[in-house]
Amino acid sequence: MTLFFTQWRAEVHKMLARKRTYLGFGAFLVLEIVIFWFLQRNGPEKWLRKLIQGRGESFETYYSALTLGFIVLALSLLLASVFVTLVAGDVIAKESEDGNLRLVLARPITRLRLLVLKYMSCVVFCFVLIQFLVWTIFLLGMALRGWGGGMFVFSPEQATFVLFDWEAGLRRYALSSVFLSMSMMGVGSVAFFMSCFRIKPATATITAMAYLLVDTILHESRIMDNYKEYLLTHYMATWRMVLMENIPWVTILRNYAVLGGASLTLFVLGSAIFESRDLKS
Repeated sequence: MTLFFTQWRAEVHKMLARKRTYLGFGAFLVLEIVIFWFLQRNGPEKWLRKLIQGRGESFETYYSALTLGFIVLALSLLLASVFVTLVAGDVIAKESEDGNLRLVLARPITRLRLLVLKYMSCVVFCFVLIQFLVWTIFLLGMALRGWGGGMFVFSPEQATFVLFDWEAGLRRYALSSVFLSMSMMGVGSVAFFMSCFRIKPATATITAMAYLLVDTILHESRIMDNYKEYLLTHYMATWRMVLMENIPWVTILRNYAVLGGASLTLFVLGSAIFESRDLKS
């Protein structure tokens, strides 16, 4: 077991040594600043004021760091998916392209174990990236609105329009960040699966991104409302349910079970493809 964690740590360090791993962190800071600047304009602020005051509450109370954090987070998710895809699609295909896999597998390690280590490294990256996004948004919101107030959550998809006080809102915000990290591994699993093929890293990444965009368009346009259970993004959006007034735990557990099953299936299929590859040629 000690050897396993040593190898896992080595894979994480290898991932962190690549410059593209850090692209997402820098891009998020720029995007957050741009969105916060846009939200300070009269148009978006008036729209939000109308929503809050329409429910008989004080705009100044609920126009807080938590409310701004939720809005900016929702607007940043597509970019988050892109960077998770970029790293997960690169994790095996890049080493295969560089010819490093033969050297790695010369050590006493099986192909399956190597894939498990690399997949777990993707999980670590996904969690760290999402937590970075969630809490830098919160800190920027704090810089603008300070500590305290309330949290206004609105999600037309789940028919959610909820108001929380500061303590409850902060707990829900932190809890949603954990579930969002889990949701993003759905995207990471698709990219990881593509990375197992004998293809270029860019091809694996672009293919996974293309699938994500098609899935997102079909989900957001509601063209496939009667078949939404076949869309990955339908289950990825489950993290928003944590922000409902009464959390539907049964639905959340069911949806994440489906998402976990899909991720496991992609991992098994990717493993089968990787096991069948001839890495000597």
